[in-house]
Amino acid sequence: MAAFEPDFRSHEPPERRALLIRVLRYLFVSGQAHPGAALGRLIHAEWTTALGEDHPDTLAAANRLAGCLIGTTEHAEARDLLSGLLPRASRVLGEDDPLTLIIASNLCVAYMGLNEYERARDQTEDVLARTRRALGSDALGTLRTTGNLVQIHLRLGDRASALEVLEDLLPRCRRALGEDHPQTVSAAAVWAQLQE
Repeated sequence: MAAFEPDFRSHEPPERRALLIRVLRYLFVSGQAHPGAALGRLIHAEWTTALGEDHPDTLAAANRLAGCLIGTTEHAEARDLLSGLLPRASRVLGEDDPLTLIIASNLCVAYMGLNEYERARDQTEDVLARTRRALGSDALGTLRTTGNLVQIHLRLGDRASALEVLEDLLPRCRRALGEDHPQTVSAAAVWAQLQE
C-alpha cells in the first residue's frame, strides 16, 4: 500500500511542485474542494517540513489549501491559515507581490464567509489599493477584488457605495475582459439588480 502514497519530499523538482500547486487550483475551480483540501493538507504539511514554512512553494500550497477550505465552507480554518500566512508572505515575497495580494484577498473572502463584513471591507479596501498600485486597475486580480468590495457593501446594506464601485467596475470589466467573461457577467447582473 505504501507504494501508492504520494511522495512530496523536497528532492522533487520545482516543476513538480508547481504542477501540484496547479492541481490544487484545478480541484478548487472544478468544484472538487474536498479532495483539494485533503491533498492540500498533505502537501502543505510535507513541504512545511521539507522546505520550511517560508519557502515560496510552501506559501503557494498553503494559499491553495486555504482556497479549498473556503470551498468546503471551512471558513474559520481558512481564516486562521491565511492570517498566519499573510505576514510570512509579506516578509518573504513583499507586500505587493502577486501571491501576497492573492493571500490577502482570500483572507477577505474567508472573513465574508464568517459574516465579518466590516473586517472584510477594511481588508478589501487595503488590498484593492495595493492591487491597483502593483497590478493596475484593469488586472483580473484588481477586478475580482473590486467585485468582492461590491458584495461586501451589499451585505452591509450600503447600496449607494456598492453602486458607486460597480459603476466604475463594470466598464473596466467590459474593456479588459470582454462581455462574456464571468467577472463581467457577474458585475452586469448585480448592476441590473441594483437598477430595479
